[in-house]
Amino acid sequence: MTAVGTPSAPKPGPPRKERWFQSRRSTFSWEQEGLDHVRQLMPAAEPYRAWATFSFTAASGRTNECDLFIAVPGGLYLLELKGHPGRVINHGDTWQFHDDRVRTLKNPLHLTDLKCKELKGQLERAARSMGRRSAAGPVHQACSFSPCTRPGERSRRVPADQCVRPQ
Repeated sequence: MTAVGTPSAPKPGPPRKERWFQSRRSTFSWEQEGLDHVRQLMPAAEPYRAWATFSFTAASGRTNECDLFIAVPGGLYLLELKGHPGRVINHGDTWQFHDDRVRTLKNPLHLTDLKCKELKGQLERAARSMGRRSAAGPVHQACSFSPCTRPGERSRRVPADQCVRPQ
């Protein structure tokens, strides 16, 4: 209360640091569920940050849609979320999902690796334009993550030795 008897305005607290940036929800329910799952697991501490469902244009002019880009103590990771149920077998160029039937699709790590390299290039160009050194930047790694797709099923990530690390 002020001396006049009217309530005083609330005092502003420290600025709130956002750690999760998502301008639009995913149009795929399974993908949004996976994003929500990762968001719940992400610590509210430095240096954790995440950018979800965004696009960028590479220097080549190619538009890249990205599911999730995260900053964690170990570096920067670009994740591709997949929502195929069943057991996955990596055959190099293709993945097979075994459930009620067998589905084969192109290995998403190849395209995710390309997006990762192009995003790294964009970030390095942005750093140089701001006068910052980028030669010793953090590690960028492309990974694929399959969120829970059915009750009782556990989330799974492609093992690290099947992820690709851009040079």
